[in-house]
Amino acid sequence: MVEGKFLPLPTLYLWKNWTTTHLLCMMKRALRKKRLSTRPPVSASSYGHVTSIRLTVMIQEETMTRRILLLFLCNLLARALCPTSAYSSDYYISPMGNDSNPGTRGEPWKSIAKVNDTSFMPGDHIHFQGGKIFAGTIVLDQDDSGTLDKRLVVTSYGDGRAVIDGANGSSLMAKGCNHLVVRNLNFIGSGRNGGNTQNGIYILDSQGIEIDQVEVSGFRSNGLSVDGVRDARITNVYAHENGAAGLSVGYSKRSRNLYIGYCAAKNNPGDPSNLTNHSGNGIVVANAKDVVVEYCEAANNGWDMPRKGNGPVGIWAWNSDRVIIQFCISHDNKSPGDDGGGFDLDGGVTNSILQYNLSYNNDGPGYFLCQFPNAPVFKDNIVRYNISQNDGLKNNRRSAIDIYSASSNSSGCQIYNNTIYNRYGAAVGFGGLYMPDVVLRNNIFICSGKVISGKTQRGRFEGNIYWSVDERGLSFDGYDTLREWSEATGQEKVGEEVVGRYIDPQLVRPGTATVTDPAALADMVIYRLNRESPCIGAGILLKHNGGRDFWGNRVPESRRPAIGACEKPQLSPQRQ
Repeated sequence: MVEGKFLPLPTLYLWKNWTTTHLLCMMKRALRKKRLSTRPPVSASSYGHVTSIRLTVMIQEETMTRRILLLFLCNLLARALCPTSAYSSDYYISPMGNDSNPGTRGEPWKSIAKVNDTSFMPGDHIHFQGGKIFAGTIVLDQDDSGTLDKRLVVTSYGDGRAVIDGANGSSLMAKGCNHLVVRNLNFIGSGRNGGNTQNGIYILDSQGIEIDQVEVSGFRSNGLSVDGVRDARITNVYAHENGAAGLSVGYSKRSRNLYIGYCAAKNNPGDPSNLTNHSGNGIVVANAKDVVVEYCEAANNGWDMPRKGNGPVGIWAWNSDRVIIQFCISHDNKSPGDDGGGFDLDGGVTNSILQYNLSYNNDGPGYFLCQFPNAPVFKDNIVRYNISQNDGLKNNRRSAIDIYSASSNSSGCQIYNNTIYNRYGAAVGFGGLYMPDVVLRNNIFICSGKVISGKTQRGRFEGNIYWSVDERGLSFDGYDTLREWSEATGQEKVGEEVVGRYIDPQLVRPGTATVTDPAALADMVIYRLNRESPCIGAGILLKHNGGRDFWGNRVPESRRPAIGACEKPQLSPQRQ
């Protein structure tokens, strides 16, 4: 319990400082006061008879004391070990309330200050009136924690969502508050250029966190920031008009076992005060392990980063292990400096996967594999069954896929069965130091001019299909034809056989993706194969291939798959 906080009535029975000794002394003291207040005057002539009566009464009272104490302790133990909803409370806050009220729906509290002065019990619900604005920062700590089966819930009641206005600070801060649910609320700040300096929602050193149906905007730092958390679930968050990032998961402290789903990070332009590092990210995962990001959208972020140099990305991870980013859309992201891409596995990422994503119209690469200086080991990452359309519009090596290393401790990336369409630049770029064991197989590369950009030593190409977006031909690392490149460098050769092909892959309406809802990806017709496509059954057999393609069709391990992100042809090419 935090000093100075008001203690709700149900908490009194479980307060840790109420020991058995204290209770016994209080009960005996109360009984003694009762005896003294009701004892009749005694004359000397009846002293012997009264003494006998008093002895009998004392024995009876002592027996009663023990019985009452036993019953009380049993009740106390039952509450501690077997809590039920009867001992949880609902507290209501309304602008029409009064902080001297009991906090019921009929007699609500008025302010966030009253909430902050209260220590809550597991299972308690804090309700802010929907459609109303409440000024201040909700502050919760370890003494407000819920339990696994009785979580502390902060939410709205009535019509619409309540709005928590953090002004120049945060709207909600929770440190060490476990099993917390934040649901059905909007959080606003005074704006990244309007005086705000903080995160909108900031949760630190907590476990069992759930954030759902939340909108957060107007904060110079991150809309939502969680750091040092475990077992967290973040869903249906809409983060926009923030500075550093829409959603930031992990940073200075290790986080683990996180799920981020069905979120949107749009128009988070950049932090005007940050002149030394990137800002304006959509969703960024850092210093974390065992993370899934899926069915999220990142769009139009990063356009006002106030510096040159390394820039933001739509959805990405760094210094993390076992991250899966899938079924997401990242489009129209920007950067005045470098990057500004769609998806990124960055410095210190290991054993992670980008799969079943759509990226288009980004300033930077659609899919970036990057090892920055002095980062931990970067290795064993996979990019598979994704689609990129017109990415790399102006930054990095103007390529759809980009591989960059500034450290010698990066290696081992498998890039296979992706479909790349780039009207404005290369399919693949290489920069910085050589990254060994980068292998690109079974991809469709439709691009303009050069297939590969950058001056760094290349990875290994096998079994890919190439085609010019404008049918004017392609340059293969300075060679005029695929065969010349293959014969001179050994690329696209297995033994003496040239396994790459320069041929039209016959896709359905490539270059026309505009979908923004990740839930609609499975119904997308464009980029599927036509029935006459040379990609069908032409790929190199790969084990542990994920078992499905971009659309959910089964991909076998026992026979040759198709080339590109689509395993099965589109049976009705004319369907819209």
